Amino acid sequence: MDRESLLKFARYAFYTILVGGLLYVLIPMDLPTLQSSIIKTELQQLTVLIIVALFLERALEVYKLFYFSPEKERLAAQVEKFQLELGSLLTNADDSANDKRIQAAKISLFNAEESLRIYKNHMRQSLLKAAIVFGLLIGLVGVRSLEGAFNFPGPESVLEIFRLYLFRVLDLILTAGLIAGGSEGIHNVIKKIGNLFPDVQKKVIDFVQAIKQNPV
Repeated sequence: MDRESLLKFARYAFYTILVGGLLYVLIPMDLPTLQSSIIKTELQQLTVLIIVALFLERALEVYKLFYFSPEKERLAAQVEKFQLELGSLLTNADDSANDKRIQAAKISLFNAEESLRIYKNHMRQSLLKAAIVFGLLIGLVGVRSLEGAFNFPGPESVLEIFRLYLFRVLDLILTAGLIAGGSEGIHNVIKKIGNLFPDVQKKVIDFVQAIKQNPV
């Protein structure tokens, strides 16, 4: 067995032991109960997350304009310059002396386009990382997606405390992913819930109207 296969085996063995250990510890415990008004609670939480995501999207747009747009515009201008240069050379392609210059222009254009593509990927990844970090911070201060929908029995042992905090960590990660995914993704979740529960849209409208009538 080579080194790479050995490392892969060790990694899978670790995951198997970890999952098995968690199942062994958590399965015997009493299950948390659902809130009687779980749909209403989840709609309220998802509506709050949509509002947070909308603010975050706008903030990231400003962040993108300030930090990334100048370099992106420079690279885009460079691509346009090489496109015009190549187009000019191709217009006079009947001149054999232009062949080397045409090839050089094509290479320059390819390199410029590749640089722009790499920078766009870097920009998207940076914005996504910023959104995930912000989502984690929002979750840490108490705005979460699932915690309000479940009633956990009062923890009476170390293992029950561990289960409660494990759930909170998973909820925190889930909330960060929802916020980082943007308001459109959360809206899609609400629409899918609406397909299962036809009166969901009315509840969302009532909740939004209640916010308007009782501003903080």
